[in-house]
Amino acid sequence: MRRLLRLLVWILVPGLIWAVSSGCQEKEEHFHIGVLQWTERIRPFERTYKGVLDGLYSKGFKQGLNLKISYKNAEQDKSVALKIGREFVKEDVDVIVALGTGSSLAALKATEDKRIPIVFSIAGAPKATGLIQDFNDSGRNITGVSMRVPVRTQFELFKEILPGLKKIGILYCTETPQAISTGKEAALAAREFGWERLVVFFPAQELPRLSEKVKFLARKADAIYVPTDPVLDSPENLNTIIRVADNQRIPVFAVTRKDVEDGALMAVHCDFYEIGKQAANPIIQVLKGVDPRMIPSQLPTMKKLSLNLTKARHLGIQIRRNSILKADNIFD
Repeated sequence: MRRLLRLLVWILVPGLIWAVSSGCQEKEEHFHIGVLQWTERIRPFERTYKGVLDGLYSKGFKQGLNLKISYKNAEQDKSVALKIGREFVKEDVDVIVALGTGSSLAALKATEDKRIPIVFSIAGAPKATGLIQDFNDSGRNITGVSMRVPVRTQFELFKEILPGLKKIGILYCTETPQAISTGKEAALAAREFGWERLVVFFPAQELPRLSEKVKFLARKADAIYVPTDPVLDSPENLNTIIRVADNQRIPVFAVTRKDVEDGALMAVHCDFYEIGKQAANPIIQVLKGVDPRMIPSQLPTMKKLSLNLTKARHLGIQIRRNSILKADNIFD
């Protein structure tokens, strides 16, 4: 009898194990993600998307295995972004990953009637631009990761680099809510540091007079800060700001690595690849059924310091060794 039981176990158990494992495989969930990219012409957007993919992969979510990813690029066209968002709604994707403020706003509009969850990344000022009502509760079908490093955090390192700073010029264009929000934030933070604030803001119609505005600030301030401003951060406008400031031997503080590479003295900024990886966590939470409103929106967990030592020498600014050692990117 015992021999018969052993024989039955030997025959049946492997079959049962195979059946159970096969059943589990059949029940493994597959998800559909729609990625709404704002542009492929600006490298940070590409880096952010790479971070999203790597973040998902590190958590066991991979395209072709348990994920279907539909990737579409709007190339900075609001109407195209809205069309893509509506296509994702028709496809009934499980989540829309919106890279950029324009993409995120389009995704929100596209999902007004059918509340498909949205996770944003590489958005400069999600509250000021209307993506969320608050970081703890978006009030809508959206959550995500902002690219914005708080101005106060930036100013702490600016003060370390220029301990003698007394007057700071704050320059922004009122064309975008990101610029207005961070410009006002900078003015408040400057007061905390005891700096005299010289604030110049203007509408886009006055961009032809940008050189005059920079020259005005450069003659009165010890440094010029350009906040998160998509208009002034364009290569043409930023080049104008840096050129005029250089002529007056005044440093420019900026908010991206690329700005420093192009001639600003320094910037404290996010790492775009890392905010993409960071966004993978709320994406996974949404896929597991968590309401986006229950997932707090986030600021970057990793901050980087970029320094342009060539510019420092040109302006006669001596940067202490301890400060240089803190830099993640040095241009020399």
